[in-house]
Amino acid sequence: MKKRTLALALALGCVFMSPTLSYGEENAEVVSEIEEDSSTDEGNNNSWGKVAVVDDFGDATGQSVISTVVSGTFSNTATTGSDLLVTAYINFDEFDYCYDLSFKLLEYKDTPATYFSSDSKELKIKVGSINTVYEYGLLGEEPNGNVYVSGSSGEDIVKYLYEGNDIRCVLNLGSSKYSFALEAGNIAELIDEGGYGAPLDEEGRKERKSKHEIEEAQESSRKKQEAELAQAEKVIKSKDDFIAAYVNHTDADNNYESGFYYFKAHADEFETLTEEELSSIFPCRFRYYTVNWAIGGTTGAGELYEYDADGNTKQLGSFGIDDSYRTREEINPNWPEIDGSWRIEDGKLIRTITSGNQEKRYIVKSLDRDGYYLLCFESATGEVNAVMMIVLYDENNMPLYEFTEN
Repeated sequence: MKKRTLALALALGCVFMSPTLSYGEENAEVVSEIEEDSSTDEGNNNSWGKVAVVDDFGDATGQSVISTVVSGTFSNTATTGSDLLVTAYINFDEFDYCYDLSFKLLEYKDTPATYFSSDSKELKIKVGSINTVYEYGLLGEEPNGNVYVSGSSGEDIVKYLYEGNDIRCVLNLGSSKYSFALEAGNIAELIDEGGYGAPLDEEGRKERKSKHEIEEAQESSRKKQEAELAQAEKVIKSKDDFIAAYVNHTDADNNYESGFYYFKAHADEFETLTEEELSSIFPCRFRYYTVNWAIGGTTGAGELYEYDADGNTKQLGSFGIDDSYRTREEINPNWPEIDGSWRIEDGKLIRTITSGNQEKRYIVKSLDRDGYYLLCFESATGEVNAVMMIVLYDENNMPLYEFTEN
């Protein structure tokens, strides 16, 4: 059973609201019982008002419920026709998206009604001057918490009040019987101010819930798009960081048109990672950007790779010049899931490519920034060229480290 608790800023205590499994139905056999036992004190003030909802710490939540206090009588094996004070609460339950109705019962106007989980709990009502009786099962928080009717049954009763009908009530808890009446009063005005709309019939409730679910799905989609955009902007930023870190590198005389040419002239100034440092990085998930040899530095294109514990290479996808992304399957559905493997040997990073069983040897250069490295191809003659910029990424496709200027 789902249960939620609303703590109300009232001396009368807390309201407990929860879905009920009960239903309303006509019951002509109990008409006389309600007529006989529905006596209330003269002069009750049946105006409704808003009550602030607070949390367990007494802090306002910004929510409110509609409430009224009425007098009545109660009877049990020990007393007959004794004074009763009832606080009724109407709440729009955003979990089930319908109106709930609950009652706090004070015997002798100051003692909470006591009952057990095994006690029968039911509410019988008569609406306006019509003699039809509706009966609803109740739930409650024993031994003396509020009793409530919610879901479609709760909204049916609230709808009667909203439409201007007074309601006479007989509420049975075990052997105790509580009789009181609720007047419609200004309840329609307060419900309209609440912004959730008028109580609806069954068909209307279905349409409202469907509309709400659609709005929730749209809101969820909007938030997802915002998150994806934020991530994309951060990905683009990491690409720009790369350009700032490497591609746009120039010397004091501005003699180098791009980072590639700068590296060609200053390769020895880039620190080579040791085998121990390589072992702490690979196998690892990373994205790499291919270095463009032409003026302007880099295409900005890159690929996202992931590695398993055995060092197997799995290419997840590829990034275009505009940072658009396509998965491996979108590029080529026949592309093998495992494209090869990396291994560390003699201080170098060796890539074995599945197709053609090719092997390429690289040394890895540091950019003096955590998570940013240059992957440099070593030719058969020993010549070293920077061919890739590596950015280490986590499982959420986000850079492991924030880029900071030196």
